[in-house]
Amino acid sequence: MTQSSHSSPTLHATSRGLYGHVIRGTLWVVMVSCMYIGVVTYMVLRQSQLDHTQTADAAIVLGAAVWDGNPSPALKARLDHALALYQQKKVGFIIVTGGTGTGDTMSEAAAGARYLEGLGVPATVILQETTGRSTYQSLKATAVIAKINNINNVLLVSDPFHMLRSLKMAGDLGFTAFASPTTTSTSFTAVMNTWQYILREAVAYTAYLFTNQ
Repeated sequence: MTQSSHSSPTLHATSRGLYGHVIRGTLWVVMVSCMYIGVVTYMVLRQSQLDHTQTADAAIVLGAAVWDGNPSPALKARLDHALALYQQKKVGFIIVTGGTGTGDTMSEAAAGARYLEGLGVPATVILQETTGRSTYQSLKATAVIAKINNINNVLLVSDPFHMLRSLKMAGDLGFTAFASPTTTSTSFTAVMNTWQYILREAVAYTAYLFTNQ
């Protein structure tokens, strides 16, 4: 008499059980991930609405693109904001940051310094960080410049949605930092662009928490 080739009911039940555990586990991971991104997205949005501008040693202008040697609209908005802070005597120095992007001939910092000098800011109060290719790299290099110039507390100047990540990085690098977001950010040009920016910052903030870069 030949042995049956059919799988036993117990094996089928075990397979179904394992499959069910995998499905439930996957759904749980997806749910937790969505909840986490939702919380961080709220944090990015909430921080973007806060302005803690006060008297500080310096304003750090976080870099943005340079177009043919001139500040892009995003960078110009940040530079104009830093100029206003200096004119209002909120800061004694302006630190412009950002290296040279692919295809550019001038660093973001150099373009920013030239722009500010053209508006009457003395070159002696403009400090340049010209090597950073990311927010973290720029802030890390700026920490060295700040130490040399006895700069301890700073105002971070950038787009509102960039503030949560920038403040976290600055704090980790030893700065006493306060948010001073631009009020003319180009990230508000469209609702879709706004939410893309927020979600991108939520992901970037999470990546920083795990990589410290």
